[in-house]
Amino acid sequence: MIPAVIKRRHLGFAFLLGLFISGTSLTQQRSTAAPATLRIYLARHGQTDWNLEGRTQGGIDIQLNATGREQARQLKTRLAGISLDAVYSSTLRRSRETAEIVHGDTPLTSLPGLAERRFGKFEGGPTSDPDLQRRRWIPDDSLDGGESLNALRERVRTTLETIRKQHASGSILIVGHDYMNRMILSVIFGLSVEQMQSFDQANDELYLIELDANNPPHLWKQITQGNIKDL
Repeated sequence: MIPAVIKRRHLGFAFLLGLFISGTSLTQQRSTAAPATLRIYLARHGQTDWNLEGRTQGGIDIQLNATGREQARQLKTRLAGISLDAVYSSTLRRSRETAEIVHGDTPLTSLPGLAERRFGKFEGGPTSDPDLQRRRWIPDDSLDGGESLNALRERVRTTLETIRKQHASGSILIVGHDYMNRMILSVIFGLSVEQMQSFDQANDELYLIELDANNPPHLWKQITQGNIKDL
């Protein structure tokens, strides 16, 4: 097994923190955080057939495929030993099923506010559609019956406020979606649309956000054999 390395992003810059640690050591490292720190482990749901085919899912309720279920089991292994206070998913099956595989005895809550961005007329079509590629980052464009980035931002902001009222400190897992997780990072770190585009979380990647009232938020990305090319 290759050593794990965590990539840390802090607002406008990024650097590598070389932690040659296993999953257990990661738990020990994170447990030294101050009691007032909230640690949000941010995962994306496992793979679906539509991910594999390059089709836009949005609000369409697609289930995991065999690879996605295996990715969820691997996520559970990577989080083993981390004491989670709660697990949150969206109400869409691909997120909920991932969380159900992972959560064990930890309470699991599905929130509509964590659902993927709705892509209107583009749902079911190819993600490479030139019209979608042109319009998806325009803040007020609701994509003909979908959800604009500005509307998504307000939904995410409200949902995060609800979650944080329940968890001022401790550790939680959120199993989200592609655009949902981009927007979670954007709201927490105050990212512009252009900065948000630079995040491209794969179905099997795990981020860690640390929130401390006395310090700026920190973002870590776990580097594994599957994404070591990101170093």
